[in-house]
Amino acid sequence: MTKTKLTLPTLLIALVLLVSACNPQQPTEALPTVETQPVETEETVVTALPPTATEPATVLISSELVLWAGVGSSHNAILADRMSALAQSGGRTFEQYDTIYAEQITPSVRVIVSTASAAEIQTLAAQLSSVEFLAVDVQGLSLGGNIHLVTSVGGTLEQRAFLAGYALALVTDDYRVGVISLANDDAGNRTRDSFLTGARYFCGICRARYMPVGYYPFTAEVTDPTNQADWQAAADALLANSVEAIYVQPEISSNELISYLSARNITIVGVEGQAGLEAATNKLGVLSSDLYASVETALSGLLAGEDIGSSTGSLELTQINLEIMSEGRHILFERIRGELLSGMIKDRP
Repeated sequence: MTKTKLTLPTLLIALVLLVSACNPQQPTEALPTVETQPVETEETVVTALPPTATEPATVLISSELVLWAGVGSSHNAILADRMSALAQSGGRTFEQYDTIYAEQITPSVRVIVSTASAAEIQTLAAQLSSVEFLAVDVQGLSLGGNIHLVTSVGGTLEQRAFLAGYALALVTDDYRVGVISLANDDAGNRTRDSFLTGARYFCGICRARYMPVGYYPFTAEVTDPTNQADWQAAADALLANSVEAIYVQPEISSNELISYLSARNITIVGVEGQAGLEAATNKLGVLSSDLYASVETALSGLLAGEDIGSSTGSLELTQINLEIMSEGRHILFERIRGELLSGMIKDRP
């Protein structure tokens, strides 16, 4: 018998054939088709949000001098020009704003000049105690602390008479000054008393050192300003006491009276609108209202760190004759004027 030798490959082929015979391939049945219904899904609508409005960056204010311009004020344009010029001449910086908030103010700001309402100024000033506020012609303002005021009112009767007395005593040798006022009249009495107070504020007892020796100022009164004999008698009474400078109560002034005094080389100081000033030939100056000059004076004081008081009126000495009042004496006059208008000096006894 012949033996057949089986190899490994032969065995593997035989095994595959055997397995195939025992498991004949069955036809594949098709899987049932499942119909799918559309599923309604809730639609999510995404609405784009508007971009968040970004607040404008705060504009910082760093100039030393600032104008806070109130709505509708007739002073804004002139104040801007005058303040800009003042800042440039002093090497300082200046800015103007219509609206100001506390958070805008930097430590560089020294003074805010404002024509805004009293309520607005007081609210901001309370938040900025280190900044000085100078209100211009603002009504209803509570003064004090860091709030100051300049008004367009040309001083009071008493303030004018006081400054007239002080100015004349300041520039007249031996204090030989006098006043002519209306007799038996409240305004006349106040004019006389305030003039005496102003002159004596400068010279004290005002005793002349040379002949004729006397105690000045002298006073004279007029009963009827329209009567030449009356006002001439008053003028002659002062001249008889060697008075060299006279203040005439504006209400009784006239071209004839001022001419009479000028013909005798009498120095006078007048008040804006006073009758007869055009006839004066030896006029020291005129007391008048200059709002913007007063603002500049107050600003200069605040920037220099001076205490200008709470209120500064707009009463100024203008048309100054420098041959009568030197620059040095004018500086002294200005200091007293500021103190008087701020309430630091009493204008009556």
